[in-house]
Amino acid sequence: MLEWALEIITKEKTMIKFKFRGFTSFLMFFSFLISLVSGIVLYFPPQGKIAHWTHWTFWGLDKEMWGFLHINSSLVFFVIAILHLYYNWKVLFRYAKKKAVMAFNLKWELFAAIMLVIFVIAATLFNIEPFRTIVRWNEEIKTYWAEKEEAEPPLAHAEDLTVAEFCERLKISIESFQQAARTHGWKFESTEERIEEIARRSGTSPAKMYHRLVGEGLRTSGQRTSGWGRKSVLQVCQENQIEVDVALQRLAAEGIGVSRDELIRSIAGEYGLQPIAVVRLITGEGQENTQE
Repeated sequence: MLEWALEIITKEKTMIKFKFRGFTSFLMFFSFLISLVSGIVLYFPPQGKIAHWTHWTFWGLDKEMWGFLHINSSLVFFVIAILHLYYNWKVLFRYAKKKAVMAFNLKWELFAAIMLVIFVIAATLFNIEPFRTIVRWNEEIKTYWAEKEEAEPPLAHAEDLTVAEFCERLKISIESFQQAARTHGWKFESTEERIEEIARRSGTSPAKMYHRLVGEGLRTSGQRTSGWGRKSVLQVCQENQIEVDVALQRLAAEGIGVSRDELIRSIAGEYGLQPIAVVRLITGEGQENTQE
């Protein structure tokens, strides 16, 4: 009976023995998998300012969280790879030695592999096909996101401003913000709260909040409320069927002297306006309040 009990205990100890080498192999595989998936996902999102402004997410995670996943999983993979080499260095050394001997019989294959690696590095650094196309696709994806409705924030890091700062910078009265909060159900408690916090708590995005506050005027006239910063005066006139000379006269009347090819965001930055305010001046809707 005693022998039988000892046999069971011995078997249980053997069964629950933790194999660290197997653990490192599994952990290295899973961290590589997470790093691979997160790296692919990070190829597709919009620019950071647009991702934050519109609350872009994929599988419930925003761009920042995907970036953290990619960094941390890559770090884990690197550390575990070092441990894997440490625990298996004898086997790997014998394997590498064996392959090195075999490599003498694979001279052309070795040369081709080295040349391919050099080509990948050179093509990436000098923007040569096919990697130029891969980079161009990435830029086109970001352009696609940037041109979507409500994508462009009126201010850099506008979502990080408090309600008081947001309203002051955009020339919006606190009363208007409070009225919009009641109308749209925003969970707003204090003017010292950040726009980002209110948006997340209310299940919306800073972009939609901004659109509710200042975008209605342009939307009701059939115009877009975002993406103007990348357009020139001429493009805005063409899209809204306005004579360029008339638009330039309207701008000049407000002390804004520009050419037809100048970008809206350049004008806005130079004269301390928002892109939408410049567009309103061009269309004749902002003559009374250039800071609206």
